[in-house]
Amino acid sequence: MAAVVRAQESAPRPGPLARLFGASPLTVAARAHYRGALGELLVGDALENLGLTWDVLHDLPLEAGVLDHLLIGRAGVFTVHAANFGRNEVTVEGSAVTVGGEHLDDIEQAARQAGEVSRRLSDAAGATVRVRPLLVVVDPLKLVVKAPAADVRVIASRDLQGVLARAPRTLTGEEVAHISDVADLVSTWPTAPEVGLDTQKLHRDFGVIRTAVTDALVRRILWAAAATIVVYVGVCSVIATLVSVVMRS
Repeated sequence: MAAVVRAQESAPRPGPLARLFGASPLTVAARAHYRGALGELLVGDALENLGLTWDVLHDLPLEAGVLDHLLIGRAGVFTVHAANFGRNEVTVEGSAVTVGGEHLDDIEQAARQAGEVSRRLSDAAGATVRVRPLLVVVDPLKLVVKAPAADVRVIASRDLQGVLARAPRTLTGEEVAHISDVADLVSTWPTAPEVGLDTQKLHRDFGVIRTAVTDALVRRILWAAAATIVVYVGVCSVIATLVSVVMRS
């Protein structure tokens, strides 16, 4: 979400005609990240419904970017990298993720994030904190795991809550509380040169962008429907005229 909000900060305000005809308000840079941000939001909402037994943190700044979600509970510590590939078949074979013939590096990215989180939490907690990475594929048409990745578990978003609910307990309540406390410290994570991420503002700003994108999409659909009706009426009129001519001849 942060990438979308940053890309939209310098976007010009759409003119009256652009708004009327539903032109997308997204810049080229924002468009590249928008679908992924929607996936991140969907997974985040599912995680918030896990209940009070889990501590959930969102949008944590790391050296290699922003971690989508961090989970801390009796079942352990998990990083969650959300990947939205649209309604496509996703194939996993070892460390390779393939979508539509394209090989992607999401498993490697998820592993790198988990490694950094483990190092930072361990340093802050004064003890080794094991972190397990999850790659959550948002609502795929089909997820095919031919060979599981060595260190990263890949699951569909619809299975996320069930997987976490069935996970065995590995931490005591005291350990969960201690890890949660150090995870909440700003000093545990690298921050931007000026200030860290204000996640509440980030979600508000993204919500405004999402509303504008949805409104534009609705307008485009309405214009497409209107054009279809006009064409249909025109074709029917031509057919009626031809039939009338034939009947008179």
